[in-house]
Amino acid sequence: MSVLILFSCLLLPGQATGLPSSVMPSRLIFVNGDKYKGCVDTEIWELSPNKVMESVDVVTSDANNDGGESQILMRFGNIVGNDPSQIRPGSRIRKASLVVTAFDPGSTVNLHRMFVPWPRSATWNTLVAGVSADGQEASRHKESFTFGKITANKQTVRFEVTDSVQAWSSGKPNHGWVFLNTGGNGWDFYSSEYVELESRPYLEVEFFAPAKIITTNQPIPQAR
Repeated sequence: MSVLILFSCLLLPGQATGLPSSVMPSRLIFVNGDKYKGCVDTEIWELSPNKVMESVDVVTSDANNDGGESQILMRFGNIVGNDPSQIRPGSRIRKASLVVTAFDPGSTVNLHRMFVPWPRSATWNTLVAGVSADGQEASRHKESFTFGKITANKQTVRFEVTDSVQAWSSGKPNHGWVFLNTGGNGWDFYSSEYVELESRPYLEVEFFAPAKIITTNQPIPQAR
């Protein structure tokens, strides 16, 4: 029995490998639609601590929403796996961006990777007084941020999330992120439930997949 190792998008362009210099990373975009339905997002609100808001089409991050904090949870599930529509486990992530369509400018919003699981029906109370970026519920380190200001009535905003997706590709559990507002001026964007597909959040990932190991009963040809 022989083992062949096939390298697929593993090496950077221009490396001295004998491979064409045009080797490029794979690229996938995850957005809720006809084929992919794994994005879950919801708002939790201190003033309605038991209200489930998973089905709302707009979400708000606000440190003082009518006197109570609002937080946004978001997760893109089933993005790592062996299907061609997934990121192969162990891939090196070149770049990952979370893109949302904001329509209301506000205070600076920080994005933190979640460390604990949460269901679609999450509420302020089920998460025990919301989420804290304390290193237990969510990362102390902010993954990315936006200053909150937008230049038009509707604008796409990118969050750089390469570290998060790399952690998930490397085997860490994927619990998504929490959006935490630093001030009392709310920042709003369209959720995965919004009717217009082009305004829904999406995750764009460029990656180099690891080597494929294929077992065969045929002998490997020897160089002469």
